[in-house]
Amino acid sequence: MDIRELSEKAEYIADKHQRMQAQWKLYGNTLTQGITLAKARLYHTVASSPNDELRFFLFDHFVIQIRPAKGFNSHSIEYQLELPQGGGNIMIAQANMNEEGRVDDRFSNRDRDQVLAHYLDLIRPVYDSLYLAAHENIPVSIEQLQRAVV
Repeated sequence: MDIRELSEKAEYIADKHQRMQAQWKLYGNTLTQGITLAKARLYHTVASSPNDELRFFLFDHFVIQIRPAKGFNSHSIEYQLELPQGGGNIMIAQANMNEEGRVDDRFSNRDRDQVLAHYLDLIRPVYDSLYLAAHENIPVSIEQLQRAVV
């Protein structure tokens, strides 16, 4: 392989990587807009993040992290619930996004309503678990949350 061929491959790889990064940023913007502009009260607060991830406080207590899966050229999005006091994270769900911005091969990452509905469907087990605890007047436990999202 000569330097020209290597350079062409490097350009191709860089272009694909940049496209996926742009699609991830667009997805994040669309989801953030969907949450902040929703007419329904979702009890989400946008939290700042120094990394390439989204963070939302749910009921000012729980942190939901959304980020691209680790690894070069990953097309997966991970949705995790951050445990308190450095207890790690619970994987809530995963989705896929291609370089054209289609999420789970169903809709565009530009479609605010679809992105929000998809996200809310993925985190439904967290809401269900919190609702059950509030309804039963019992404290929410980490074990309960872990069982809910499995």
